[in-house]
Amino acid sequence: MNDSMLGRFFGVVVRPRTWLNVLFQWLAFPLGLFYFVFLSVGLAVGLGLVIIWVGIPILLVVVGAWWLFGAFERVQAKYLLGADVPPAPRTWETVNGVWGKLKAHFSSAATWKDLLYLFAKLAFGIVSTTLLMAVIGTVFWCFALPVSAIWHLDIVTTSAGGWHAPLWLGLLGIPVGVLAFFAGLHLLNAWGWVCRVWAELMFRVTLPAPTPTTTLLPLTATSAIAPLVSVSPPPPVPPLPPALAPPATPGAAGSHEPESN
Repeated sequence: MNDSMLGRFFGVVVRPRTWLNVLFQWLAFPLGLFYFVFLSVGLAVGLGLVIIWVGIPILLVVVGAWWLFGAFERVQAKYLLGADVPPAPRTWETVNGVWGKLKAHFSSAATWKDLLYLFAKLAFGIVSTTLLMAVIGTVFWCFALPVSAIWHLDIVTTSAGGWHAPLWLGLLGIPVGVLAFFAGLHLLNAWGWVCRVWAELMFRVTLPAPTPTTTLLPLTATSAIAPLVSVSPPPPVPPLPPALAPPATPGAAGSHEPESN
């Protein structure tokens, strides 16, 4: 069990998913900042200039870029985070006419979920960049301690003078830095899992459940009365014993008399 736990802890460095998560989080902040600025300015300018008809083409460009950004984020979530998300929907392809295509596009829930995801990308990017800088900074300072202790380099400078790490602290910084490196990768993987769940929540399309169909039978008088009145069949009559059975009548159906010559 200990070997398995140690293998999982130190094996994080050789997993491809780890570095794909790191790449996704490294790109999250610049992409989120670009989405936020572009969409905010484009929508504000387009809506403000609609009254003089100039804003209509601006809004069309913003809406097209909005869909492209959402499609690109779906590809990132699928291949970098391993999220189970479908490709970007094309609801306008099922209808004809410009007005019908616009109505189909804006009436789709996926359109507005994409916009919410793009605006939230900046917040997720800030958290991703903070975690990355915290891991990199911790590892850097841990490995800077032995350098400071061996060469007597001041890593902290105050008004009273400089400070360099003593030798015991410098030697302790090496194993602490190694552990911080592997622990930081696990922390980034945990945040990558949160980003994957968020992407699946926003990009996954929930299909409506099929409604059960009922077959209507023709209504008859018997079927209309049956639920109200329950009529049970009469009990069967037991057969009489041979001694009490009535004598057969001559000429009755099924009886034949012998012919006389």
